[in-house]
Amino acid sequence: MATLLAAIKSGGDIEAVYCRVVEEHEDNLRFLDDFTRVTGISVKTITDEAHQGSIYNVFGRRGYIKNQYGAPCTMILKKDMRKAYQRPGDIQVFGYTVDEQQRADDFLDSNNDVRESFPLIDNKINKQDCYRYVRDTLGIELPAMYRLGYGNNNCIGCVKGGMGYWNKIRVDFPVQFYRMAVESRRIGCKLIRDDSGERQFLDELEAGKGDYQSEPEIQCGIFCEMANRELEAA
Repeated sequence: MATLLAAIKSGGDIEAVYCRVVEEHEDNLRFLDDFTRVTGISVKTITDEAHQGSIYNVFGRRGYIKNQYGAPCTMILKKDMRKAYQRPGDIQVFGYTVDEQQRADDFLDSNNDVRESFPLIDNKINKQDCYRYVRDTLGIELPAMYRLGYGNNNCIGCVKGGMGYWNKIRVDFPVQFYRMAVESRRIGCKLIRDDSGERQFLDELEAGKGDYQSEPEIQCGIFCEMANRELEAA
């Protein structure tokens, strides 16, 4: 919806770009095709070739999955790609909704070099407004992760998730759950906290533990960028 508002405001003079991460649901590509078909706005896909667009290649080369600040995958597979692609003078449009004002503020604090636009916030549009517009007005089926009840269209699964999130991933995507469980053991990263606050490996997570709907929303953003800076400074 942010792309459409930007296109209207600019008279169609925009370039839509998607930073592809291979661990995201493949239905995202179907959604992009439907979006282009309905709106006439083409979307260019770019991928970090050095890591083949994969979070697992990032984790393997960096030797860690996340630290106390976040994970390195957002910085490398999304932000660095965006910065390499951008041109001087670009106005960059981001789809933060009005219920994500804090995320937008965090972005502004850490990206002083970017000329940004937040059309959804400016127009007081929330996530549910976006869902309804895409589904009911444009007639496009929402991406699979939203249809499955996830609050964000992140990787399957996102390393910042809690017990409830990972138990949902285990049910919906068992292959991806066990792949991350094996990787976290290999690297030695305890991804989640149990009820007492102690960290544990994914393969130690009891089925049914956690409540995904009450857990903090998973975000790719400033805290993940901080994780990368901390590692580089070490």
